[in-house]
Amino acid sequence: MPADLDPETDFEELAARVRTQSQQASGSDTERVTIRSLEAVRADTLETLLEAAESEHLEPGALVVVCSRANADLYLDRESGIDDVDDLESVLGCGVRVESEMPDDTILVVHPDAVDGTDLLEPEAIACGIVGTDDSEA
Repeated sequence: MPADLDPETDFEELAARVRTQSQQASGSDTERVTIRSLEAVRADTLETLLEAAESEHLEPGALVVVCSRANADLYLDRESGIDDVDDLESVLGCGVRVESEMPDDTILVVHPDAVDGTDLLEPEAIACGIVGTDDSEA
């Protein structure tokens, strides 16, 4: 059974730490968060993020997608047959958590054991999507 993310986590701070950690580790041999630029919030971009966070020592399906309400709504508006977060979880095969504190320009995919509050314990089990200006029609 997958662990849950700490309900007290400051997701705005976690997103900032994830982005900073990756910048500081650039070019080093240390394990680091995977960062991907996303053109839009769609099924294929979320699946790319999930693949980036998967690790051979983590159980499949244990990852959690954390996004803002605006990004969840964008996804639900674009994908036919997906009406709510429960449907989205079924399609992605993992948990989805909508957090009001998450910045609209960031989507995280994280294994619950990879973070402790805002501390990054296993950066290789975290992927961060940086959402570009999403002006396309639904």
